[in-house]
Amino acid sequence: MEARRLKFDEDEHPLPPLAAARTPDLSIIIVTWNSGRWIDRCLRAIPAACGGIAYEVVVYDNASADTTPQLIANRGARVMRAASNDGFAAGTNRAVVESSGRYVFLLNPDCELAPDALASLVRFLDVHPQLAGAAPLLDGDGQREFQLRRLPTLRSLAGEIFAFHKLFPKNAHTAHHRYRNLDLTEPRRIEQPAAAALLLRREVFDEVGPFDEQFAPAWFEDVDYCRRLAALGKEVWVVPEARATHAGGASLEHVPFERFTDVWYRNMWRYARKWFSAGRAEALRWLIVAGMLLRIAAAALGVAHPEVGRKRAMRAYAGVLRNAWSRWAPR
Repeated sequence: MEARRLKFDEDEHPLPPLAAARTPDLSIIIVTWNSGRWIDRCLRAIPAACGGIAYEVVVYDNASADTTPQLIANRGARVMRAASNDGFAAGTNRAVVESSGRYVFLLNPDCELAPDALASLVRFLDVHPQLAGAAPLLDGDGQREFQLRRLPTLRSLAGEIFAFHKLFPKNAHTAHHRYRNLDLTEPRRIEQPAAAALLLRREVFDEVGPFDEQFAPAWFEDVDYCRRLAALGKEVWVVPEARATHAGGASLEHVPFERFTDVWYRNMWRYARKWFSAGRAEALRWLIVAGMLLRIAAAALGVAHPEVGRKRAMRAYAGVLRNAWSRWAPR
């Protein structure tokens, strides 16, 4: 896959002049939830990133209780406010319905786009109409491995459960799954780019359908969406010349460790049940059970997540263990 290339020369394919029509070329969708620490910088960077492209910004706020509503006011964005936290997938879906651009750009509030980043992505997709979407390259600590991954397999998810990527960071399977050896001097196809910053064609979003809101409140909904794109033979490429700085983990600032841990593994198993065979999905559940037993032991020794404390880590992993054992049955 890495050998595939697309020719792209901006000088040969300049941006078309702005159309006189009111409909924007680009709809920028931002889902916020207590994002006051980040949203102002995110919004300030958008005009320069668009480089003259006609755009609109639609912000879906999931009932923020901090300064987010005040910061997004008077910024020229269309603001949709939920009565409760609907989650990332639901917020994205509702905002996309209310948007009108021929391209839809999903943007996390803790992302700050570089100048001309969106112009470069739009130009790239205009030149290559066979592609479904494009993503800028994210800058920041650990962002390359966060952003660029292949679609999950039972083996790769087992590696996540048992933290092989941390215990054996140089192993070949992790390097393959996370594209560590990928040459990023030019655009490349990526199976699963993170939705922190992702441009999709409107018609692609219409064809594939909305994000699966069962992956609530967050995590694995973008993985699922990339799997749906791949199932229809659609490709998404990363365009390294388009850049964005991504802080990462902004939503985790307001989610207790116990809650995040349970939702992460719950949605991991939901993904497996949706895309793996029944036998592989059940195998993953037992791997989660075994992994939690090991993590409880590691937490008791003060090895696993010492930053949250021994008791909290043990409590979080024990909760996942109980839920995985019971197949996350409703209480």
